[in-house]
Amino acid sequence: MKNSALIFNLKYCLLLLGLLTSTIGLAQNITSAHGKVLDASTKEPLLYATVQFQESNVGTRTDLDGNFYLKTPKSVTQIKITYVGYKALILNIKPGEHNEITVLLQESTNDLDEVVIRPEKYRRKNNPAVSLIEKVFAHKDQNRKEGLDYYSYEAYEKLELDINNISDRFRNRRALRKFQFIFENVDTNKVNGKVALPVYLRERLLNVYYRKNPRDEKEYISGEQQVGLEGYIDSDGISEYLNSMYQNIDIYDSKIMLLTNQFVGPLSSIAPSMYEFYIVDTVTYENARYVDLFFVPRNRQNLAFMGNMLVALDSTYAVRKVQMGISKNINLNWVSDLHIEQEFDFFDTGKNRRLMLVKDEISMDFQVIKSEKGRSIWGHKSVSYKNYELNKPLPDSIFRTQLNSIRSEKAKELPSSFWAERRHNPLSKTEAGIYRMVDSIQNVPAFRRTMDVVTLLFAGYKTFDWFDLGPVNTFYSFNAVEGFRLRAGGRTNPKLVKNLLLEGYLAYGFKDQKWKYYGGATYSFTKKAPQMFPINQMTVNYQNETQIPGENLQFVQEDNFLLSFKRGVNNKMLYNNSFRVVYDRELARGLSYSLSFNRVIKSPGGALLFDYGSNDSGTQFKKQIVTSAAGFSIRYAPNEKFYQGKTYRIPIQNKYPIMNLGFQAATKGVLGSEYNYQTLTAEVFKMFYLAPLGYANCTLEAGRVFGTVPYPLLTIHRANQTFSYQLPAYNLMNFLEFASDKFVSLNVQQHFGGFFFNKVPLLRRLKWREVASFKGLYGGLDKKNRPSETNGLLRFPVDDQGRTLTNTLERKPYIEASVGIENIFKIFRIDYVRRMTYTNLPNVSKWGIRARFKIDF
Repeated sequence: MKNSALIFNLKYCLLLLGLLTSTIGLAQNITSAHGKVLDASTKEPLLYATVQFQESNVGTRTDLDGNFYLKTPKSVTQIKITYVGYKALILNIKPGEHNEITVLLQESTNDLDEVVIRPEKYRRKNNPAVSLIEKVFAHKDQNRKEGLDYYSYEAYEKLELDINNISDRFRNRRALRKFQFIFENVDTNKVNGKVALPVYLRERLLNVYYRKNPRDEKEYISGEQQVGLEGYIDSDGISEYLNSMYQNIDIYDSKIMLLTNQFVGPLSSIAPSMYEFYIVDTVTYENARYVDLFFVPRNRQNLAFMGNMLVALDSTYAVRKVQMGISKNINLNWVSDLHIEQEFDFFDTGKNRRLMLVKDEISMDFQVIKSEKGRSIWGHKSVSYKNYELNKPLPDSIFRTQLNSIRSEKAKELPSSFWAERRHNPLSKTEAGIYRMVDSIQNVPAFRRTMDVVTLLFAGYKTFDWFDLGPVNTFYSFNAVEGFRLRAGGRTNPKLVKNLLLEGYLAYGFKDQKWKYYGGATYSFTKKAPQMFPINQMTVNYQNETQIPGENLQFVQEDNFLLSFKRGVNNKMLYNNSFRVVYDRELARGLSYSLSFNRVIKSPGGALLFDYGSNDSGTQFKKQIVTSAAGFSIRYAPNEKFYQGKTYRIPIQNKYPIMNLGFQAATKGVLGSEYNYQTLTAEVFKMFYLAPLGYANCTLEAGRVFGTVPYPLLTIHRANQTFSYQLPAYNLMNFLEFASDKFVSLNVQQHFGGFFFNKVPLLRRLKWREVASFKGLYGGLDKKNRPSETNGLLRFPVDDQGRTLTNTLERKPYIEASVGIENIFKIFRIDYVRRMTYTNLPNVSKWGIRARFKIDF
C-alpha cells in the first residue's frame, strides 16, 4: 500500500481544517484578477494567452484550460489580453478590488500568416522546439549545480496551509458563529484569487553544503518554528509528511518526485515522446536573448507538466525561468490545482559563473471533491536563496555526521528577534496573525467538542484527558471459534508521562467462554515519547489471545469487525499466552536493531488438535507447546523518513531499499522451553519508480528453521481467507495449507497509474488505474520435521473427513497472480486473483475477487 495511511492522515487533516472555513472582505489596496480566456466562437479555452495590467509590467499567461490570475499593489484600471491570431482586447477593471473575468477573444482576419501556438496537427519531426529541448537535455549536466565540485548557500523556507474559497454563506452558518474572530486573517490567494484563511505556517532557516567527490550533501537547520492545531493534528508529523509531498524540484531531473508520485520531467530523455513543445517567442532579459518555450503533455491524463521555460540562446542552453502546472484532466487525486515557479540568476565570475536557483515556489490546491465552488486546502511553499559560494572547498568536518539533515538543539527555541533579523522576507499581516488565531480557537469549547467527534470517527480513539479509549472498530467482532466477541481497551497519551506509554485491552468470546487480555508498557530512554526518532526504548507486555496460524494482516487487527467475514472453513485457532520483552534502538542513517525475549505457551483452539495420530493405545494428545526464545534483528533503511504521530509512525516510501535480518534461538529447559531450535529470516523491499509506467513494489524474502520442531513452530505461510486483498499474504491460500522449514518468496505489485486506461476515451474520464501482481513461494521441509512415529512430532492438522490439511512445497512453487483496477471512486481497489499451482488440493479456490481500501494521490 503506497502511503495509504499517510494520505488518510492528510485527508483527516483537511477535514479538520475544513471545519474552520469562513470569509470576510478582500485585502485592501490590492488589485487582482482571475478568470478564463476563451475563443468567442467555439468557447474553447485559449492556452498561453498573454494577460497584463495596462499600467504595470505585471503579466501572466493562461494555463492549459485558459485560466489566469494576477495581482498588483498598484491602482490599475485596465487589463489587456492578447493571443496570436486573435484581436487584442482591453477591459476596464475596478482598482483595489478582486475582479473575476471571462474573456472572449475574436479571431483576427488580418493575421492569417501568423502561426498559432497549437497547430492543427502537432509534428515532432523537423520541429525546432523539439531540437531546442534536445539541446537543453544534452547540456543539462553542465548547467545543474551538481556539476560543481562544491557549493553552499543559505535558504529560507516558508510553508503555509490555507483554507481556500470561503463564502459569506458558509461563514454565516450557525455552527460557526462562535468562531468569527478567526476571520480577521483572511487574504487573497496569490494564484487563483480566491479568499483564503491561513491555518498552518512553518518557517525554516537552513544552510546547505555540497561536495562532488565523494558525493554528499548536508543541510543544517539553524531555525524552525511552526504553528498548527496541536492536540488534534500532529504538527511535527504533518511537517515531515509535507516535506515528502513538497520535495525540492530540480527542473533538470528526468523524473521529478512530487506528491509521492513520479512525474516525467520536460527535460527527460523521453520528453519528446511524452510532451508537445512549441516556440512561442524570443525575448530579451537582462541583456541576453532567450527562447520562450511552451510544453504540454501529449496525453492530458499522464503524470506530466504543462507550462513554459526561458532557454538561453547561447552555447549553454541553460534554463533561466520556468513556470509549470498540471492539466485539469490529470489522473491525480485530491489535487485540483498545482503551480511551480522557479527563477535562476548568475552567481560568481569567470569559470565558476553559474545560473543558480534564487526563487522556488510550489502551490497546490487539495480538495476531496474537485469543484470550483467547493472549499479546499491551499498549500504554498516558497524558498529563497542567498549567500551562494561556488567551488570553494568545504571542510571535511561538515560531512562527518551520518545524518543528511541536522537540526540545531535550539532551532525550535529561538526568540522572535532571531526571526525578525534572519527572515529573507517579512511575514505578511495575515501570516503573523496565524499564531494568535490558532491559539485562540483551541480554547473554544464548541471547537473542542467537534474535534473530539471527528477524531473518534477518523482516528478510532476518544480522548479523556491522559487516556485514549479505542480503537472503536475492534469493540465488536466474531469468528467460528470465539463466536460473538466484545473488546474494550485503550492507551495513555503523553499528557500522563511523556516518555511512557501504557496500553491494554480486555475481550471476551461468548462461544468459547474465554477471556482474552493484553497489557503492555513502553518506556523511552530519551526525553521524547515512544516511537519518536531516534528510538531508544524498551517494551514489556503480557498477552492472552487467539491467533489464526499463518494469518498476517497489514495495517489492521484481526478483531476488526470488517475482517470477521471469511471464506471457507475457519475453525482452527491457537490460544497464545505470551510474555515479551523488546529493546529497540535506532541509530543514524536508517540503521536500527532490536533485542527480544519471548516466552509463549501455545494451546489448540476450536477444531485444531495437538495430536500424535492413532496407534494401538488410541490417539495421544498434547495440551500445549512451551517455547522461550531470545532474538536479535537488524533493519537498514537508508534515507528513510516517517509520518510521525503522537504514539506511532508510518514510513514514507522512497526509492531506497529496506532490509531486515532476524535471528531467534530457543534452548530446551530454559524457563520450561520444550525444544531446541533457531530461525533465520531475511527480507528486502524495494520500490522501483518506472515513470511513465507507474511504480513497482518488490519484496524478496527467505527463511530457515534449524532444529526438529512440531508444525506450529515451522513457518506457516501467510494465508488470507478474508475477502480483503492483503498485500503480504497469499490471497487464495487457506490457513494452515502450507508449512516449511526453509523457503524463498517473491512478491511484485505493479501499479501502472492509468498508463493504459488514460488512452481509452471512456475509461480515462473515470481515472481508473491498472494494477497487477505476482506472488511466488518455494519451500521445503526436512525429513526430521515431517511427522512420523519415530520422531514423535505432532501430526499435521486434518479436516472433518480426515484429510491432511497441511502440505509441503518441494514439488513445485506456489504461484498466484492478479490483475485489477484501483482508484475506483479514489478509494477502492478490486482484483481478480488466480491461483496457478496446487489447484487439485481439497477445499481450494482457483480464482477469486478481492477488494481493499487504497487511498492514494
